[in-house]
Amino acid sequence: MNSYVITPPPPAPRKRPASRSARVGLAALGTALSLTLAGCGGGTGSTAGAQSTGKAVAGDTLTVAEQQAPPTMNPGSLDLGFVDFTMLSYESLFYLSPDGTVQPALAKSWKYVGSGNTELSVTLRSGVKFADGTPVTADAVKASLEYAKKAQGNQAHYLTDATITATGPLALTIKLAKANPILPTLLTQSYGIGQIISPEGLASASKLTPTAASQGAGPYIYEPSQSVAGDHYTYTANPSYYNRSKQHYKKIVIRIVQNGQTAVNAMKTGQIDVYKGDYTSAASAKSAGMSTVGLPVILQGLSLIDRGGEVSKPLGDVRVRQAIHYAIDRDAVTKALLGDSGTPTVQTVIKGGDGHSSDYADHYTYNPAKAKQLLKAAGYPDGFELPVLAATFVGFDTMAQAVAGQLSKVGIKVKVTAVTSITSFVENQTNHKYPAVSGGFTEEPMYLEGQDLFMPGSKVFNGFGTTSPELTSLYDKAAAADAATRADLDRQMQEYLVKNAWFAPVAFTPVNYYVRPGIGGVKVSAGAPFASPLAFYATK
Repeated sequence: MNSYVITPPPPAPRKRPASRSARVGLAALGTALSLTLAGCGGGTGSTAGAQSTGKAVAGDTLTVAEQQAPPTMNPGSLDLGFVDFTMLSYESLFYLSPDGTVQPALAKSWKYVGSGNTELSVTLRSGVKFADGTPVTADAVKASLEYAKKAQGNQAHYLTDATITATGPLALTIKLAKANPILPTLLTQSYGIGQIISPEGLASASKLTPTAASQGAGPYIYEPSQSVAGDHYTYTANPSYYNRSKQHYKKIVIRIVQNGQTAVNAMKTGQIDVYKGDYTSAASAKSAGMSTVGLPVILQGLSLIDRGGEVSKPLGDVRVRQAIHYAIDRDAVTKALLGDSGTPTVQTVIKGGDGHSSDYADHYTYNPAKAKQLLKAAGYPDGFELPVLAATFVGFDTMAQAVAGQLSKVGIKVKVTAVTSITSFVENQTNHKYPAVSGGFTEEPMYLEGQDLFMPGSKVFNGFGTTSPELTSLYDKAAAADAATRADLDRQMQEYLVKNAWFAPVAFTPVNYYVRPGIGGVKVSAGAPFASPLAFYATK
């Protein structure tokens, strides 16, 4: 899924229209926004993958602050931006470690069967129990995954084509109609669909709210009697959890603090240990002696969605789209809008991320003269008018105006229309009215970027349904390939997007975590850019 003001979260995507394409389209944008809104931000200081730590010791109470409260405590339907609130009490099939590797959790082992990445065989741990005392079995896991598949959460589509079969008391297979090389990652704590709900919880799934106890097998149990919805959420160590070494604290509290200075002041007095906040807190956090951890993973820029020239004929010419790239002084725009927190980019993935191409890192250096040459060659020596859709939240409209100023220097007259609701923003990206959009999304593995950004089924960020046989072929081959082969194919996909200028990215901005001394385990990496509270521990 930043130097912008955090605003209230958008309406839950699962309440959108019943058609799958509409749900998936809104979910893609909702996910990007929720991750952005739930705690993205740059800083005036440097960010890093991890803060320095001391020796780990048993902790009493950890208090984490986030800016937005979850609308539900049901991991099967919870928006991706709020998984921190459920991962503590719902153990996932797999665990995404801070270094980005997938490790055992409820599943002790797993493997893809044969070639093609279409069948995953999973063996569960024995002796694991849900918090209510019932055993975690293959049948229970199957039931939870089937529920997540049918729930209208914004991750349900990852299981749409899955057939789940319990092949033994602790064994199951997940067969897919289409290849999915990262299914284990999607079933980690970082994605709600992989957080397993007990049969008792599924029987009353609608009651999995902030006023009800959790129904999982996680290291902690959510305690509604010690919580106040919208203010704080309390979790106590699960006495029957199978791995006590992962219970770093007796109690974890997640507080909702929307004001950055309030959070920093609370950190100074020890009331908050870790704050997932925005850029406005960076300077005060640094001066207060807090460390900052984060990677640039939230991308802003233009999506040039009318690549066939249906509404804007010029955009149908790749030379025009390339001219837009050359006309943007990314360093200047990034510095002006995001300060030191922004990282200029022409790619949709971060350095070190899935598919990043070092050869294309500087593919479009600022060159307005070349932009004019390309426009002239394409038949637009005097430029043209370009309608751009933006929104008044998350700084999308500000970025649009900044880019408009850049493009005006080469004759492209940008007309920005800014809308105030997420519903209108989504609808106008898919109704073939606007050829370009000033928006943003969270950097993802290339497999997911295909689903959410550039494949024909990605309804929002590919609002005109652009297809490319070459790109589709690369995507399908990568999905079915082994890891080594897939890495090269992912890079080729990214290079195709850059060469053909499907998007005109401007900058990445980081999700920041501000950390009080005495706390360790707050780490991020290209493979796991969001820190997991499951990994936090006390130090001395």
